Amino acid sequence: MERPFSPPTTRENLVGAAKDYLRPAGEPDLSLRDFWRVLERRKRTVVATIVACLLLALVVSLVMTPKYESVSIIEVNKENSDILGLDALHTGVTDSLDYTITLETQANVLRSDSLAFQVAEQLGLEKHKEFSFADVWFDADRARAEQNLPLEKAPLRRRKISRVFEKSLTVKTIPGTRMIEVHFLNPDPQLAADIVNTLVSDYLDQYFRTRYNATAQASEWLSKQLAELRSQAEEAQERVVRYQKAKGILGTDEANNVVMAKLEELNKQLTAAESNRMLKQTGYQIAKSGNAELLSTVGSSNLLGSLAGMNSNPLALIQSLRSQQAELKVQYAQAASKYGSAYPRLIQMRNQSQELEKAIQAEIDKVAARAENDFLAAKNAEDLLRAAFERQKEEANKLNDSAVRYTIMKRDAESSRELYDDLLRKLKEAGVLTGLRSSNLVVVDPARTSAKPLRPSYPINLSLGLGVGLLSGIGLAFAQEGFDSTLRTTEQVEAVAGLPAVGIIPDLAAGHAWQLRPAHTPTVACNILDSPSSQLAECYRALRTALLFSNGEVSPKVILVTSALPQEGKTTVSLNSAIALAYQGAKVLLIDADLRRPELHACLGVPAQPGLGELLADEESTPAKPTACAKAPNLFLLPAGYRRPSPAETLGSERMRGLLNAFRKRFDFVVIDTPPVLAVTDAVVLSKAADSVLLVVRSAATTEQSLLRARDLLLRVNARIAGVLVNRANIHSSDYYNSYACLGERFGAPQNGISQ
Repeated sequence: MERPFSPPTTRENLVGAAKDYLRPAGEPDLSLRDFWRVLERRKRTVVATIVACLLLALVVSLVMTPKYESVSIIEVNKENSDILGLDALHTGVTDSLDYTITLETQANVLRSDSLAFQVAEQLGLEKHKEFSFADVWFDADRARAEQNLPLEKAPLRRRKISRVFEKSLTVKTIPGTRMIEVHFLNPDPQLAADIVNTLVSDYLDQYFRTRYNATAQASEWLSKQLAELRSQAEEAQERVVRYQKAKGILGTDEANNVVMAKLEELNKQLTAAESNRMLKQTGYQIAKSGNAELLSTVGSSNLLGSLAGMNSNPLALIQSLRSQQAELKVQYAQAASKYGSAYPRLIQMRNQSQELEKAIQAEIDKVAARAENDFLAAKNAEDLLRAAFERQKEEANKLNDSAVRYTIMKRDAESSRELYDDLLRKLKEAGVLTGLRSSNLVVVDPARTSAKPLRPSYPINLSLGLGVGLLSGIGLAFAQEGFDSTLRTTEQVEAVAGLPAVGIIPDLAAGHAWQLRPAHTPTVACNILDSPSSQLAECYRALRTALLFSNGEVSPKVILVTSALPQEGKTTVSLNSAIALAYQGAKVLLIDADLRRPELHACLGVPAQPGLGELLADEESTPAKPTACAKAPNLFLLPAGYRRPSPAETLGSERMRGLLNAFRKRFDFVVIDTPPVLAVTDAVVLSKAADSVLLVVRSAATTEQSLLRARDLLLRVNARIAGVLVNRANIHSSDYYNSYACLGERFGAPQNGISQ
C-alpha cells in the first residue's frame, strides 16, 4: 500500500518528501513493469528502428553478389586401419578427447596457407578477379613488380590469396562423427567445386607423404638400434640367472620359494599354539579361583574340556557333592526349626555337611592341579614354535635382502627383452608399411557444383535485421527515455516536486495510441457546460473536492490557477474548475487575470471589456463589474478588460488586494486565471493574496526543471500551494493502464463533441 501523502509545510521538507513519497520500504527502484512502460511509451521509436533495419537488410541483400558453395566431406578413421590389422606406428587415438583433438588438427591443416598456395598455383586462381592483385590502388608499383615472380617470393600476392581463402574457406568437424566438412564460397559455382576438390586431393597427398617419410625414418632408426638392444637383453638375463644361483633363490620368483613357504607354515602353527595356550590359561585361572559354582558353569565349555578325558570326571563329582550338601542344608533347617539346635540328629547333619565341604575342596584342588599342568604344557609348546618361527624369519629376512636386488635385476632384464621384442615387431611393420600405400582418410563426398547461391540468404539477413532493429530500437527507446525529463504521471509529479497531485485530467484527443495530435491545438478548449454528466465533468468534480479540502476543514475562498509554461491548460482548468464549484450551488467569480493574453471571455461568449483592467485603473466613466453566465446561474466572469502596460505591478498593487477582499464578501469562491509562472511574474505576485494555488502541469510536456523552478518561485513568496494538477494525460498509455483502465475505456472517444 502507498503511504498517505501529507503536503510539506516548509521548503526544506520538500526534498525529503520527493524522495520518500510513493516508494514503500524495500521496493526496488526499477522493475520489469517499468521497462515495459518505457517500451510501450516509445513504441513508435522501436517500430521505426525495426522497419529501418529491415529495409537496410533488404537493400544489402539485393546489392550483394551471389555466391555459390561447394562442399566435400572427408572421413578420418583411426590410424593404420588397413587390411593387415597392424598396430599403429605412431601413438593412436585412444579416447574421444584425443580423437577430437586429432580432427581439429586435421581441420587446421586444411586451413593452412601452404595448401592454399598450392591450390592457387595448380588452378591458376590469380587469373580470376577475386584473387588478382592487378587492380589495387595501394602499392601499385610493388604489385606490378611481383607479377612475374614465383608465388613464394611475392608476399603481396600470397597475402591476397590467404585473405580470400580465409574469408571463403570453411572447415568444420561434424559433431558425433569422424568426418570433416570443407566449404568454399565463390561467385562461380564450377570454380568453387574445383577449388574444394583440388584442396582435398592435395591434402590427401600431403598426408600420405608425411606418413611415408615418417615410416621410412622409423624403419632406418630401428634397424640401427635393434642389434644393440638384443645384446643388452641377453646380458641382463644372464646376470639374473647367476645371481639367483648365488643367493639360493629357489622357486618361481622371489616371493614363492621354500623359505617363505616354511615361514608361512610356522606362522600358522604358532597362531594355533597361542590360541590353545590362552584357552588353557583361562581354564587354569578359573580352576585356581576355587569357585565351585563357576567351575560348574563353565564345565561344559572347552576351557576345562581336558578334564572330561579323566576316568572320573571331577566336575561331575563336585556338582553331585554340591547337590547332596544343598539337600542336607534343607533337612538341617527343617529339623532345627522343629527340634531345636541340641537335637542329636542336627549334630550328625552338621558333621556330614563338614565332610561334604572337605570332599568338594579336595576335588577342586585336583581340577586346579590338572588345569595347571595343561597350561604349562601349552605354554611350552608355544615357546618352542615361537623360537622356530623367529629362526625361520631371520632366514627369510636374509633372503629378502637378496630378493630386492634380484627383483631389480629381473625387472631390468624383462624391460630389455620387452623393448627388444617391441622394436623387432615395429621394424617388421615398418617394412610392410613402407611399401603399402594405405591411408586412414576417405573422401566420402566430393564437391559438386551448386544449383542456387548460398548468399545472400534473405531469411537470414532479414532475421538479422529484425534482431538488430529490435535491440537498437530498445536501446534507442531507453536512450530517449533517459534524456526525456518531461512529467507524465501523478507519481512522477509527486516524487519530483514533493507536492500532492490533486487530480488528473485526461486528454480526449489521445483516443488511440497511434493517433497523431494536431500540430496546433487551441489554447482554451470548450467547457463542461455542454455536457455536465460526462466523465470529463466527473474529473473536475474530483478536482473540486480536492481543492475544497486542501487546507483542512476551512475551504479556500480565493483559488489561483497557474502553470510553469504556456500551453499547459491552466485557462481550461480555471474555467472548468469554476463551473464545477458553481454546480454545487456556490456563488463563484472567475477572474481572468491574464492581462497579456486573455481568453476566458471568448470561451464564454462575453465582451472582453470592461473588466479587471478598468477596475484596477479605477476608471469611473466605464465601471466594470462581473458578468453572470447564462448557462451557469451561479458563475460570474470578470474578463481581463483593458490591457495595462505593466501587469505585474498592477496585479500586486493595493488596489488588487482591495478588490479581492471585496470579492471575498460577495462570492463564495473566487477562481483566478493567471499567466505562467516562468514566463512572467504576474502569478507569483498575485499568489500572496490567494488562499490556495493550483499548479497545472501538462503531461508529456512539462519538464521536471520547469515544475521545480515554478514551485520554488511560489514558495519563495510563501504561497500556499494546494497541489499539482496533471492535465492532458494520455490515460490509454501504459503509465495509466493499471490505475485508470476503466477511465480509459470511458474516454475511448470524445463525447458530445467535447475535447479538451
